[in-house]
Amino acid sequence: MFNKLILGCVLSIFAVTTAIAADAEAGKKIYDQSCTYCHKSNYDEKFGPGLAGIMERRDAVWVDKFLLNPAEMIKSDEYAQTLKEGNSYNLTMPSLPEMKDPAKRADVIEYLKTIQ
Repeated sequence: MFNKLILGCVLSIFAVTTAIAADAEAGKKIYDQSCTYCHKSNYDEKFGPGLAGIMERRDAVWVDKFLLNPAEMIKSDEYAQTLKEGNSYNLTMPSLPEMKDPAKRADVIEYLKTIQ
């Protein structure tokens, strides 16, 4: 009985994670609406760092955690702390309501992979 319960949970998690197919085009729309006020799609700083090449510097898991809760990442992650300390405006990225949705975060991450 317990083994069936575990198997059911694992299959449910697998079904949910595979159902989220990241879409770079959808991610660009979210990026354009929510991120461009503070970020550029090159290496230049705006209010936040330029995001070109971010997926070469950090993996998708790290970016996902940061998008979900930037303040918490800054407390616990050395690289996130250096981003905060290096910010010319002494700003911390806010938690954005749309980033609570794992599918939207996955779409944004998929878009970030396209900007070099």
